[in-house]
Amino acid sequence: MVVYVDVKMDFSRHFPIIGIEGQRKLSESTVTVVGAGALGSWEVYFLHKLGVGKIIVVDRDFVDESDLPRTIYTKEDVGKPKVEALKERFGVIGHFEDLNPSTVNLLDEADLIIDGTDNIYTRQVINDYAVKNNKPWIYVGVLSTYGNIMPIIPRKTACFRCLMPKLPERPMPTCAVAGIMSYVPSLATSIAVGLAAKILLGEEIKSELIFFDTKTLEFERVEVPRREECPACVKREFTFLEKRIKIERLCDGSIQITPPEPMNINLDEFAERLEKLGIEYLKTSQFIQFEDEDYEILVFKSGRMVVRGAEEEREAKNLFARYLGG
Repeated sequence: MVVYVDVKMDFSRHFPIIGIEGQRKLSESTVTVVGAGALGSWEVYFLHKLGVGKIIVVDRDFVDESDLPRTIYTKEDVGKPKVEALKERFGVIGHFEDLNPSTVNLLDEADLIIDGTDNIYTRQVINDYAVKNNKPWIYVGVLSTYGNIMPIIPRKTACFRCLMPKLPERPMPTCAVAGIMSYVPSLATSIAVGLAAKILLGEEIKSELIFFDTKTLEFERVEVPRREECPACVKREFTFLEKRIKIERLCDGSIQITPPEPMNINLDEFAERLEKLGIEYLKTSQFIQFEDEDYEILVFKSGRMVVRGAEEEREAKNLFARYLGG
């Protein structure tokens, strides 16, 4: 009997569970991870340990000191593009790009896509692309002490837009604002990669959202039915492959970000969130102004954000994701 052994790792402990043929399937599979932060870095780690043959990562960010407690990165990685750090350690194919409607072709090689992002807009772009091209993907979200995981199999399960039909009008809570415990991402991603293995091996997957809270030790599985009027998986209207976050540099050098759909920011509630973080602000009837390290930020009621002090669009977009969850 021929035993499959990777040149770097011996996967023989997997054989009693998935068989030699199952391991071979994994070694011939390609998985694309979108995002390389707290979720994405752990997803790459577990996919590598699983024996997935080709791992592609799409991310346009650098390793920061604040990443270290909840990611696989070390101090030696600080300042490097995250895709480069993952390439050095795991041999991934890294694309130093932002995923949006003009770069979704980076997902073309994938047999499966895993969400490692931190915003709803990018997830809707992934969902439209995956449903349109009949590619399975897995939504993963974490915050504070809890996580959500949902496998999405086009034409079989509900899609992400069944779960969240449109972009939220109000700012979504983010890890930067609500916080996150360091052990939560690795738990969420281990569940997600377990689902990825089942999908790649052709096993049956239920249309459900898996929820856990490490504070209460609660685990729930909630059935998610397909929405009869879902714009994406039923009507096949892929609007998020057309709508884009608009980023432009203004005459004074500041960067303006406009969401693809107007939001409805309650400035009083937003001010309360800033107060909890110990951030001073100036609030008018139309916008709120505050500082984050070297950046001066204005947030308007429509969700439009202006960032002063950012040299690159990437910095401004990260701030948008941090405070508005988009």
